[in-house]
Amino acid sequence: MNKIVFLLLTVFSTFLYSQEKMTKYQINEDISYMIPESFTLMSQGDRIQKFVSSREPLAMHSSMDREVNFGVNWNPMQWIAGDEEMIYGFYKASIQSMFDKVEFIQDEIKEINGKKFIVFEFIGSLQSENAFSSKSSRSYTYIQYTSYNDQVLLFNIGCKARLMSQWQPIANEVMNSVKVKIK
Repeated sequence: MNKIVFLLLTVFSTFLYSQEKMTKYQINEDISYMIPESFTLMSQGDRIQKFVSSREPLAMHSSMDREVNFGVNWNPMQWIAGDEEMIYGFYKASIQSMFDKVEFIQDEIKEINGKKFIVFEFIGSLQSENAFSSKSSRSYTYIQYTSYNDQVLLFNIGCKARLMSQWQPIANEVMNSVKVKIK
């Protein structure tokens, strides 16, 4: 009986999340995307508490329960159109070095709304062991990179892996809505 109730709750919550109404968010005249209406912009305090970064992100959004985060950031690394293959290898190796295990769902260079993006969608696992405990964690991440003003622009959505079935369809919708004007 408990299994049936759990299954029904999972199906119902997946249906609710897949019905999430989307709204357009514009960073500037060149960069926009669709984001769930229920997401809110993170305050500077929330950003500092959740993420360590030397650069202020262009935007950081969070779900109402603060379980899912979507951010747009930039990196001053030089990237000229046509460098995708070289940069792809660099970012893939970087992702693989941050986790003990990475299961890629998407791992490619693709065109989104007329612009080339390096796309990684994956589940990353970390195992932490010390004298007092042993913990493991799994996270779902969908990240894509593109060139913008000869630098790197990145879009990232993530949550705990246990929430992936609820949020993966929305993550795909958000990431496929990204528009970056070609200059």
